[in-house]
This record gives sequence, structure tokens and C-alpha cells, in this order.
Amino acid sequence: MSALQRLRAARERPTGQKLRVDPVVCEGIGQCAMAASRLVHLDRWGYPIVPTEELGASDLAPAQRAVNSCPRHAMWLEETS
Repeated sequence: MSALQRLRAARERPTGQKLRVDPVVCEGIGQCAMAASRLVHLDRWGYPIVPTEELGASDLAPAQRAVNSCPRHAMWLEETS
């Protein structure tokens, strides 16, 4: 395995965390998508669509930025195991 392949494998290693959103608390402001556009997408009304699978290591920092950017505290990281 080359160094590049090892680096890619390490970046995509599961972290044991998922990005979650409370649709009742969320007001569709969209700050989370601006903070982590590769990870959080908005539906046509401005509400976040987050990945359902466990986050990879390379997604953890953007996910934390999305959580920190939410003015309504409607987003959090959840341990899966």
C-alpha cells in the first residue's frame, strides 16, 4: 500500500460519530451548510440534509464547524457505538 493510499484510508476511517439535526428546533437559517458545504446540503426550504452514515475522519472537523455555527443549537454530533 502506497503512502497516498494509507493517507486516504486514514482520512476515511469511521469515527464512531454521526451528524444529527433536530428538525423541530431548526429554523432553516442555513449557517451549517455555509460552514460545511461538502457535508450539509439544504432542501428547497433551507433546512439541512445531513449524511445518515457514520462520519469519516476527514468529515469530523467540518461537522464540528456545522454544529458550532448553528444559532439555534439544533445540530450535534452523536456517538454511534
